[in-house]
Amino acid sequence: PVLATLDLALSGVLGGGQSGAVLPSLDAWEDGVQVPPHVQVAEMEARLWVEIDLLCRSLRALGEAVPVPSQMLGLLPRAPSEDWPPLFELKHAAEALEGSLVGTVTKSAFVRVGSEYGALRRAQKLSYVACTLLGIEQDSRFGQAILEARGTRHRLSMLLRLYSDVNRELSK
Repeated sequence: PVLATLDLALSGVLGGGQSGAVLPSLDAWEDGVQVPPHVQVAEMEARLWVEIDLLCRSLRALGEAVPVPSQMLGLLPRAPSEDWPPLFELKHAAEALEGSLVGTVTKSAFVRVGSEYGALRRAQKLSYVACTLLGIEQDSRFGQAILEARGTRHRLSMLLRLYSDVNRELSK
């Protein structure tokens, strides 16, 4: 994982003596945030990216750098339905990687998915990988709940709830 649960505990976000915060109970966030039926998957995907960006900025402000994997940044939409917020940094991070080689053992070209990839497919991939930034392993209770979600919309909703809760703890 990029950011282990222990890292969040040490930062005072989850558990530990600094904040006393814990991951919300599985029952609480498994239902996700209440998203009105008319909200499209693309809107939920964009909201999740904003939450991920906020997490990265908040942790950096606490002195904890959180690198977003290049494979995940490659899923960042080039043109969301609405512009990214003014402080949104992940767009610049993805743009900075374009044309460069990335990787630890072997290097390959950084690739951002294009419009031909399909917005739903892109959101679906994000809905599976976004929990890795929080150190949630797929074989854990939380990871299993993500895998067993009813669909992309439900998975995004669960992740929005989780990221929102973590970001709220960081802002205290």
